[in-house]
Amino acid sequence: MKNSILMTYFAPTIAECLKVEKPHEAKEGVGAVKNLLEKNDCLDIDRTLIYNPDAIGMWLFQKYTSEFSKVLENTQLALPVQTVLPSVTPVCFGTMYTGAMPSTHGIMRYEKRIIETDSLFDRLAEAGKKVAIVAVENSSMAIIFGERKIDYYILPYDEEVNQKAKELIKEDNYDVIVVYNQEYDDKMHATYPESEVALQAMKNQINAFSELADAVRENWTNHNSLICCVTDHGIHTGDNGKGTHGYDVEEDLNVMHFFGVLPKNK
Repeated sequence: MKNSILMTYFAPTIAECLKVEKPHEAKEGVGAVKNLLEKNDCLDIDRTLIYNPDAIGMWLFQKYTSEFSKVLENTQLALPVQTVLPSVTPVCFGTMYTGAMPSTHGIMRYEKRIIETDSLFDRLAEAGKKVAIVAVENSSMAIIFGERKIDYYILPYDEEVNQKAKELIKEDNYDVIVVYNQEYDDKMHATYPESEVALQAMKNQINAFSELADAVRENWTNHNSLICCVTDHGIHTGDNGKGTHGYDVEEDLNVMHFFGVLPKNK
């Protein structure tokens, strides 16, 4: 069964939570994240961390739930989401941050080019929010939302990305920080989704999110903070025995998105 919440939900939902206009072509969001803010008396969010680990399919969470304990400990809401077709990184992130289907934002196959469709980054910048994307060089997230009025920190690989993100959190100068990691996707393509090296990469990404959440908890004490762990697509083992994705199958389409609220110190 495919999840009923579509990836288009993300951009308009985050826009509503941050009290900015939703992207112009975005579809409707969902109320669950704002409800989370209300329950935690955090309707005035002034810091947001969005962590984008590549390719963490819902079935990985279902099968290896205990490995996700650090994600669950740092969040209070989990949403089962259906990504878009073809379920490949630039298409999926294109939809995640524009709130529009691929036929609208224009990336409908695996290609890395700048999306001109209005995005969450445009709305945040227009509202005066200071935004940073911290991503691996040559990755989709380093390219497809380029030329916005935001800051870009493009670094060699996950380790450098995460270190820079922690530095930016500590400096406390950004309203929104988006962090992209890709090790799991790389390892599962080179081997298969449940190989030893792939599962270790998955654990590394979980640990990275936990460390970023700890940095938020330590350094954003004067802010109401929203933290998000949101992946782009799932994966499966292809006919050649290696990891793949992009297909109209539940393993590729179904993902889990996690949200946490950290109220400021009173």
